[in-house]
Amino acid sequence: MSQALIPRSYRSATALDGESDVRDDLVYSSLIIGHGGGSQQKLFTVPQGQAIPRMVGAAIAPTQAHHLTHSELSTNQDKAGEFGSSIGDAAVRSISLVLEQAIPLAAGGYGVYGATPHEAAEFLSKSFFQFKVGGKVMTQGPVGQFPSSAGLSGSAGISTTQNVTTLVTGFAQNGSALLGGRRLKIPVAIARNDVVVGIIGLPNGATYAFSVQAGVGQSTMLTCVLGCLVRGDVR
Repeated sequence: MSQALIPRSYRSATALDGESDVRDDLVYSSLIIGHGGGSQQKLFTVPQGQAIPRMVGAAIAPTQAHHLTHSELSTNQDKAGEFGSSIGDAAVRSISLVLEQAIPLAAGGYGVYGATPHEAAEFLSKSFFQFKVGGKVMTQGPVGQFPSSAGLSGSAGISTTQNVTTLVTGFAQNGSALLGGRRLKIPVAIARNDVVVGIIGLPNGATYAFSVQAGVGQSTMLTCVLGCLVRGDVR
C-alpha cells in the first residue's frame, strides 16, 4: 500500500536498476522571522550551504551562527526547490510549523533569540501558510492549523521571588507537539523533480511586533517539517 502512495519519477543512472527503498522520513526547511517582518517569504527554495531566508524588518540583523546559513539543522535539501535524488519521491502525510524556543534566564526574561510567548502569539495571530507543489496550492490556512510536531509546549507564567523580583518564565509553541503536525487524510504526492514551495505570509501590510524591536529583533527560526513516506534510490 505504501508503495502505491508514492510517485515513481525518473531514476538516477547510477542507482541500482529496478530497486528502491521506502522509508518513513522527514523533509524540512526553515526561515528566520523577526521584529518588523512582513509580506511573504518562501520555504523549501534554498538548499544547504546558502543563506537562510529572512522575514525581518529593514533594521533587524540576526547574528546567531545557526540563523545565517542553511545546515542540517535548518534543512535537509541540497537542491533548490526540489527534493532531488538525495531525498527521492515522497508522499507527505503530515505538515507542521515549529518555532525555535527562547531560553528562560535564571535572572528573569529570555535569551536574545527564539520565540517567547510574545513571539508565539504574534506569529499565530498574524500569519498564514500555503503549501504548493508544481505551482498548485495543495493545502493552506492560518498557521495555527499546522501545529508543531516538536519542541517545548509549556505555558507562560510570572513568578515572584523572596526579594520581590518578578521573573517571567514559560514556553509557548505553535500547538502541541503531541498532535504530530497536521495529519493529511490524503497524502500529497511529490516527485523528486517537482517544484515545492511553502509560503509564510502576513496580510494587508501587517508586520510582526516582537518583544525586542531593535538589533536582532528576537530573531526566531521557523521550521516547516513534512512527515513523509519516501522512495529513494538503492546504491
